[in-house]
Amino acid sequence: MSVREVTAPGRIGLPVRSPTNPLRYIPGLVALLIVGYAGKIVAGYVPHTEYVIFAVAIGMVISNTIPLPRALAPGINTYELWLKTGIVLMGANLTLQNVGKIGVVGIVMVALEILISIAAARYLARLFGLSDKLGSLIGVGVGICGVSAIIGASGAIQAEEEDSGYAIATILIFGAVMVFLEPLLGHLLGLSDQVFGYWAGLSVDNTAETIATGFAYSELAGKLATVIKLARNSLMGLVILGFALAYARQGLTAKVENRARFLWQRFPKFLLGFLGMSLLASLSFFSPGELKVIGALSKWAFLLTFAGVGFATQFSKMRAGVRPFLVGLGVEATVTAITLGMTMMMVR
Repeated sequence: MSVREVTAPGRIGLPVRSPTNPLRYIPGLVALLIVGYAGKIVAGYVPHTEYVIFAVAIGMVISNTIPLPRALAPGINTYELWLKTGIVLMGANLTLQNVGKIGVVGIVMVALEILISIAAARYLARLFGLSDKLGSLIGVGVGICGVSAIIGASGAIQAEEEDSGYAIATILIFGAVMVFLEPLLGHLLGLSDQVFGYWAGLSVDNTAETIATGFAYSELAGKLATVIKLARNSLMGLVILGFALAYARQGLTAKVENRARFLWQRFPKFLLGFLGMSLLASLSFFSPGELKVIGALSKWAFLLTFAGVGFATQFSKMRAGVRPFLVGLGVEATVTAITLGMTMMMVR
């Protein structure tokens, strides 16, 4: 029976047996459930805190101090599935009217955040003597969707594997930091749930970490952060297409033959599920009892997700090199500061 290594970004690097057997997911799922629920128990003893921080922290401590049995890997690596499931189910408790409340102001802020991230990353990459493609990867990673955007852009601009690795490691480092740092800063600054939700949605890179950061502050902040982050995610295909066309015009990559297919391939499909559930909620398709059940299922899905985020944060994988790290630090600091200023001025 062959054994392969799980090396995909965001997944724990444990050997997983190849044959498809549903029972192999059970040990890891039990681990996610135990760690997530342990976070809820600990939070009950710490006033004014949310369980998210403790679920992530407990998973992190275990993953970085104890060699995890290979049997846990398949179940733990499903946390990304639970993330998407939780987002889709959340749509039932957010009508299209609520989703639309981010309005023109929210869309403008999303567009500005993406432009600032890409411009800052490309400028700092040149300043530190890094390749233009590495700067582009860090820019789309910070600006749009973290690791997913980097993977999508890497193929589109035909980046070197080393550049992709540096960009991913950089994003993972700051994604882990933001989950703990931003809620602390938010409380120190006395930010409202609404302002913090917009800020987290605009400034945190990976989708899982964004949602974890929002919910670490409050439920309202978590929902707002999710909607803003989905708006960023929805632009991933368009931005990556822009990069692909720009590099192709310079003769650095192959020409994009079918733009519509390119966009569809890189569009986050779970966003359609979220919007579909929101549409049904807007049409009063669900009864109050059904909404309560769906809301509870969404929370359980996120509980598994946040425990998985902790398990997947392995410091041994975060070796970005000094210069890529400094570029990432500069971009993250710039985006965090500017988006905080924008939200404090434009969100009420």
